[in-house]
Amino acid sequence: MTVIDAPPALDVTKAWLQTTLKHQRQLYCCAFSPDGRSVVAGAQDGTIVLWSLEEPEKKTLLKGHPTWVSHLAFTPDGKRLVSGDLHGGLIGWDMTVQVPRAAWTAPEAHPSQPGVPGWIRNVTISTDGKTAFSAGSDRVVRLWSTVDGKSTGLFEGHPGDIFSTAVHPDGKSLVSGDIFGNVRHWDLATGKLQRTLDCSILHTRKENFLADVGGVRSLAFDKEGTQLACGGMTDIKSNAFCPGTPAVLVFDWKTGKQKQLLRASKGKADDGPIRGLRFLEDGTLAGKGERLHAVCSLEFWNPENGKVLKAIDLPSGYDLDLHPDGRRLCAPVWVANGRAGNGRHTERDKYLPHFGHVQIYRLDEKPADEKKTP
Repeated sequence: MTVIDAPPALDVTKAWLQTTLKHQRQLYCCAFSPDGRSVVAGAQDGTIVLWSLEEPEKKTLLKGHPTWVSHLAFTPDGKRLVSGDLHGGLIGWDMTVQVPRAAWTAPEAHPSQPGVPGWIRNVTISTDGKTAFSAGSDRVVRLWSTVDGKSTGLFEGHPGDIFSTAVHPDGKSLVSGDIFGNVRHWDLATGKLQRTLDCSILHTRKENFLADVGGVRSLAFDKEGTQLACGGMTDIKSNAFCPGTPAVLVFDWKTGKQKQLLRASKGKADDGPIRGLRFLEDGTLAGKGERLHAVCSLEFWNPENGKVLKAIDLPSGYDLDLHPDGRRLCAPVWVANGRAGNGRHTERDKYLPHFGHVQIYRLDEKPADEKKTP
C-alpha cells in the first residue's frame, strides 16, 4: 500500500513566494491543471504558455488565438482546456496528448456588433465538465459543449459588460457579474434567472465621467457553497486611470444578504479592483488586485470579521488560481521592462511593453532548507 503524506498545515500568515515562471509578453490569466502537475497562462501575444511544475525551466507554447488570451479554465478531469480571447473567439484544447492541440475552435463565439465588441472576459466550466460558460462585452453568457464546441444555450439580460462568472459547488447554479454591479443567479437546469444580488457599490459613474467604471471583476464560492465573494473597487475618483478603493462584498448565499465588506490593507498602491478571488479550505479568502501602479498586494482575509490576516506585495495582475493541494496559489503579474512608453524607436509588432510572470505562492511555513536559499 502506498502511503501519501498529508499536506503541511495551512498557514497564510507564513505564505511565501516559491516559484516565478517567466514569459516575454504580458500574461492575463492562469490556472493549475486539475492533476496539479502543470500551470498554464494566457498571453498578450495570443499564445497559451504551459509550464510543467516538475520542470519549470521548460515551457510549451499553445498557438491558435489571433490576439490576447483573456481567460481560460480546465474541465475537472483535465482533458480539456477552454480559452477565450479579445476577438470573441474560443478554443477547446485536447490536453490528453503529449503536445496539446486544438480539439475545436469557435472563432466568433461572441461576435462583435456595432458599438458592442465581442471581447470574452471570462470562461468557467460546469462541475460535471460538460459545459463551458463564456461571457464578455456583448452582455451575454453563452454555453458550449466542452467536447465539440457546439453552442448549447445562452443567458441574456445583463445591461452591461460581464466581467466574471462562477459555478456553485453543487453544480446547479451559475452567477455572473457585470459592470453595473449586478450579480445574476441562473438556474442551470431551467436557464431561468432566479435573483439579482446588489453589488452596485462596485460601480461608479459621476457627471464628469466619460464612461462607467468598476463592476464585479471577480467571483468565488466557498467550498460548502454557503458564501459568495464579489470583488471590485469602490469610491472611484475618475475614469482617467480609474483609481479607487479595492473591495470585496461577501454574501450569504441562501439569503442573498451581504455579510461583509472587505477592504485591502492600506498600501502604496491601494487604488484598483480585486481581479482574482479564491476561498481556502479553512474559510480564508485570498484576493489579488489590478492596480494603477506597478506594485499591489495579495491579500488574505477572515471573511467573518473582515480582518486582513496577511498582505504580500507583488506586481499588478489580473487573476488568481488555487492548486488542487490547497497549499499553492498562482497569479499572473506584469513586470515593466523599461519600455512602457508609446513604442517609439522600435519595429512594428516587436514592441514589448511589459514582461509576464506567473508567481506561485506557498501557503504554509517555509521549510528550513528553503530558508537557506538566497
